[in-house]
Amino acid sequence: MSNLKEKIKLLKATIKKDKPLYVQFAVSKNCDLKCRMCQAVESRKHERELTVTEIKKLARILAELEIGVLVLTGGEPLLRKDLPEIVEAFTRQGISVRLQTNATLATDRRVESLVSAGLKEVTISLDTLDPVKQDNINGSVGSWMRIIRGLSVFSRHLPLKGNMSGINIVVSKLNLHEIPELIRFTTEIGFYASLIPVHVSANGDGKREKAGEFIVRADSPDFAFTEEDHSLLDSVYSRVLQMKKSGFLVYNSNRFLKESPDFLKHKKIHWKCDSPTLYFSISPEGRFLPCVDIKTDKSMLGSDFIETYRSSDFVSEIKEIVNKCPGCMYACWPEITYLCRDPLVFTERMIQGVKVGRYSRRLLTMEEMVKKAEEIRNGGW
Repeated sequence: MSNLKEKIKLLKATIKKDKPLYVQFAVSKNCDLKCRMCQAVESRKHERELTVTEIKKLARILAELEIGVLVLTGGEPLLRKDLPEIVEAFTRQGISVRLQTNATLATDRRVESLVSAGLKEVTISLDTLDPVKQDNINGSVGSWMRIIRGLSVFSRHLPLKGNMSGINIVVSKLNLHEIPELIRFTTEIGFYASLIPVHVSANGDGKREKAGEFIVRADSPDFAFTEEDHSLLDSVYSRVLQMKKSGFLVYNSNRFLKESPDFLKHKKIHWKCDSPTLYFSISPEGRFLPCVDIKTDKSMLGSDFIETYRSSDFVSEIKEIVNKCPGCMYACWPEITYLCRDPLVFTERMIQGVKVGRYSRRLLTMEEMVKKAEEIRNGGW
């Protein structure tokens, strides 16, 4: 499918709001890192991973549902040696595939095979320009350098022009003061920064949500914000909005950036979830999930799943589950809702799309990226 056809398909779905625009598939249950704010691997340890044959069946189901974009995530997708076959299973069905990865396992050969299979864009996780701090967050010595190496590999092989590959930055108490520096770095290397407010099951004030309620959120109070951080939160997000306006590559919509501090301070949200209509997730063993954080026992591989998904009973059942959720700001879900239901965000995205089409990424080596990170870190903001 051509890039133009993909854009037209997505635009129609956005306007009509009659098809899932965005789907995440946790293709791997395992990860080579042990990020302290994530418990997904522990939550999924009893699951199995789908075979390529089963994934091809899943691809046919998603194609019939006419989904917009599929994000392959995990765990860590690059742990699967058959990832190129998995990507091709979806692209052969006309599905646009994006990879969400920590990039630590990226090599020229592996990325070349993924691009040959139809991969066009990637989102890579990076939370700081400080190697020691990143290793602490990831629970893995040397992870920062491996991430930068992976960034340079993907940068070499993905299209330089019209490409919206990005870097996911989890905003927490540990890196709040660095956010403007990270945005400067991502812009310098030609990737879009996507700020994700940290989601933890324990707040900095000691309050805890129900244990085991979520798949991803971990009990990590040192990542959460307390009242003494609120002033800096407001200041940093105000600075981010200014940087975006001045041309820095920030993916998030203005509305998302304005509403994020309320979530980080009080876990307050200003939007209503549109799962399962506009988006949903898939577990490693093919279970339907309202989102990355909510469990169900519903398999997508049954012969009657498409009919079930389109039934009013199924939608009502999932809506009932979603309505009990305290809410999130995971970026993907609220941003799709904003896109479809907020005219200002829709207009902002259309303008951003035009700019992306004209933009050409500057190609930097790993050594140049490391040097750029050091210069920005030492220069401050």
